[in-house]
Amino acid sequence: GWSVDMKAAEKQLQDMLAEGEQRLKDIEQRLRGSHSASFSEQAVEREGDEVDERLEESVTREIALIRFALERISSGEYQTCSSCGEEINEARLEALPYTTICINCAEKGSASA
Repeated sequence: GWSVDMKAAEKQLQDMLAEGEQRLKDIEQRLRGSHSASFSEQAVEREGDEVDERLEESVTREIALIRFALERISSGEYQTCSSCGEEINEARLEALPYTTICINCAEKGSASA
């Protein structure tokens, strides 16, 4: 059968991880930044904070998924669907490097949701 270039996949994931961690640092700095004195400016900043907090959540989740994918590479499970145990298609892994499920399980999941 075919096989994903693990070295390339690992490199891509590590780059994504570094990028994600940098984004997280930027968000956290913004969230901890000092707030303006004027009330109207504070209101705008608080809205920005809400956006940043949601962003922080999604970036944190993404980082966790990337780390998990890197662990799956080390353990040799990277190409195996964590749901049905079938092989994950190479094109899917290229498009979604940190996916853990094959396209069939993904479609079943979204159909029932």
